[in-house]
Amino acid sequence: MAPRFSSRFSAVVLFAAICWVQRAFLSPRLGYASPRGASFGSASVVPQIRQALEESGTLRQWLESAAALSQACSLELEEAEGILAKSAGWSTWLAVNRAAYLKPEDPNAQETLEALKYFRDGPLKLTSEQLRDVLRASPKALSKPQAAYQAARQTAPEEFQSPEAFRELVLRCPMVLELSFNCGHSCAAACNRCWCPAMNRIKQTVAGR
Repeated sequence: MAPRFSSRFSAVVLFAAICWVQRAFLSPRLGYASPRGASFGSASVVPQIRQALEESGTLRQWLESAAALSQACSLELEEAEGILAKSAGWSTWLAVNRAAYLKPEDPNAQETLEALKYFRDGPLKLTSEQLRDVLRASPKALSKPQAAYQAARQTAPEEFQSPEAFRELVLRCPMVLELSFNCGHSCAAACNRCWCPAMNRIKQTVAGR
């Protein structure tokens, strides 16, 4: 009986841990994050990330990336680092106790500068304030934004495919930049990046603004 109890207890603990990670790091992607990026606990994760980056010799790239993001969006440095932490997978890596099967992206200041330039000068033409709102709501958009934009718009429902309509949608619901597939209601087990399961929530979010 004891081994069975231990196994059940471990399962309960694992389930609770998974739920916590989902609430903290995979919480509702629709709409805007809370002000100052509080939703991903930057105050607690930033020192740990800096330590890991210092050990790997990439701390300078991280700090330069954070400084560029801070300046572009008028953010405090720690909030900029919090956005980077989610964009590159560092927050999730820490949440699962630095699991070996997860590999966060190494910081690259030049790529961050290019991403910010794309947001500013590319088809979205975001102002500093708009970019701040978009990245607070969807930090992952900072990673390879050109590819994300093209994939999202190409697979979007027809009503959102024009550059103007898609830009307006991004401003209202930034998480659409994380969508890159459309199953046409014939599920292909790619729900986390598919437009179909997201549409009801997207329309509710847009209607509520």
